[in-house]
Amino acid sequence: MRLNAFHLKIIALILMFTEHFGRYLGELLPNHFPLYLEYAGRIVAPIFFFLAVESFFKTSNRRRYIARLYVWALIMQVGNFIVSRIVETVYQSENFFPVGQNIFLSIAVGVSMVAALEWGRTQIGIKKWGGFALAGVFAFTSLLTESSYIGLSMLIVFYFFYNKKPALYFAYAGLSVLFFLWGLTNIAYFWEFEFQWMMIAALPFIIMYNGERGRYSLKYFFYAFYPLHIWILYFIGYAFQLNGL
Repeated sequence: MRLNAFHLKIIALILMFTEHFGRYLGELLPNHFPLYLEYAGRIVAPIFFFLAVESFFKTSNRRRYIARLYVWALIMQVGNFIVSRIVETVYQSENFFPVGQNIFLSIAVGVSMVAALEWGRTQIGIKKWGGFALAGVFAFTSLLTESSYIGLSMLIVFYFFYNKKPALYFAYAGLSVLFFLWGLTNIAYFWEFEFQWMMIAALPFIIMYNGERGRYSLKYFFYAFYPLHIWILYFIGYAFQLNGL
């Protein structure tokens, strides 16, 4: 069985929704189910970062692609602020917390790093080192975004091993092993917090990827679904709290 980019996006979308359902409406689920959904959610980010690098190399206009990522990151950030303020004002919950997710920003900064690296590798002299220095700035900035060092490490693997199979698979598996070993240093919270190594479950989907976009694109549907489903679940979560559920 082979999967194209559209298939991967659908898989990531479904898993992302279920993970966020558990995060915002976990009290409606049996014990431990929200945690199990988070386990499954470790597949989502790797697919997104993998496809981001794929899109960078295959898009007809890299500048427009990166600009679009930043535009949606800005939409998400502004929307997060507005939605959070509305919920805070309407529900006045003692357990209030603002919306914090913005994977668009993580991807935008990470792809900017990739673009700087790619540009630097085509230059000579001071321009080459300038490109690498700029990539370093973006790499540091990515540490301040939602995905932090996890997203940065995945992007580095996907970039440097782009179109180099099976080396890419071994490099990604090796990264997962490193996170596993890191989790063992905090064994008391290994299953509750230190489970990023479960991203290894994304590897079969990456292996099955056939390099094609697929018949359908629905580009803006995927862009819009991410913030909308988070905001809706966030609202519903506080509505249930308001009604004592």
